[in-house]
Amino acid sequence: MRRTRRIGIQVLAAALVLLCLAGCGNVYLRGEALTAAETSAMDAFWAAQRAGAEPDAPAWQKAYLAENFKQWRSFVRSARKDEDWGPTLQDEAPAAPEGE
Repeated sequence: MRRTRRIGIQVLAAALVLLCLAGCGNVYLRGEALTAAETSAMDAFWAAQRAGAEPDAPAWQKAYLAENFKQWRSFVRSARKDEDWGPTLQDEAPAAPEGE
């Protein structure tokens, strides 16, 4: 009885892990939805740039806006299947070319 229960719990845990991993990194956007995501990413970029240039902006605001841009850029890069899409923030290291 205990062994059957343990196997059942292991199967359930494995199924949950597979369900969670199935959607990771998969973003499907096309047409106007992709255009809207690209626009949002660029809006987030300019907001982060403005906050970074403002000496009186609180640190949490700068961090929040930078992370917001990185998330939007990640969505667009995933949808376009293009890891080079979009600008980088000043504090980000430029991406190394492939093969290096």
